[in-house]
Amino acid sequence: MGTSRKTICVVADDMFFSSKIENTAKNLDIATVKTKSREELQDKIEGKTIDLMIIDLASRKIDVERVFAELRNSEKHGKVFCIGYLPHVERELADKFREKGVDLVIPRSKFSREMGAIMKEHLKPR
Repeated sequence: MGTSRKTICVVADDMFFSSKIENTAKNLDIATVKTKSREELQDKIEGKTIDLMIIDLASRKIDVERVFAELRNSEKHGKVFCIGYLPHVERELADKFREKGVDLVIPRSKFSREMGAIMKEHLKPR
């Protein structure tokens, strides 16, 4: 893919699951930037072009609302497609993030099963 290689940013504190995302992306020749905090996010995406954001909406260690709000308010990254995953039983949380503007809120189990296809679908040129 050369210089057109896509980059996703993963905001998650579960190292096992974020590694699964990273490995899936690597198999699809997609670069990843992983972060576990809002402060780290700013440093890691500064100067980069992010093509897709993947956020663990149920994280207990990351202020996900603030991360998402800052992303949407960013001049450079404000329009990046954002996928949020969470346990299927977290219906209120899912509704809350849909209302806040997360582009795709999906149960973690479905995201885990269909991760590669979901990444490819949302990295297509718009």
